[in-house]
Amino acid sequence: MYDAVSRQVGAAIRFQRETKLKVTQSELAERLGLSRPSIANIEAGRQQLTVTQLLNFADALAVSPEELLPRQKRLGPSIPPSATLPASESAELKAWADNLLSSHA
Repeated sequence: MYDAVSRQVGAAIRFQRETKLKVTQSELAERLGLSRPSIANIEAGRQQLTVTQLLNFADALAVSPEELLPRQKRLGPSIPPSATLPASESAELKAWADNLLSSHA
């Protein structure tokens, strides 16, 4: 079974890659010297990162390492709920998930 922290870190990486850098998995893999399947496995939470790898991802994504780590519940999620939904989900469902969280903050 996939580790919850690895899934959350992977989702944060995917969110930053897609929304901030707007690059493909292949482009990020090239920047990091990894394979595209490795990026896919990391984003899906199937592959854990070392601390060094986490720092390399943060540098490549131009974010602080903390932005890729899950936050404690009292601080709220580190990424919007929509980022953890499958890419195939509708934009309406993703917006609803984000609005639900913000209305309970």
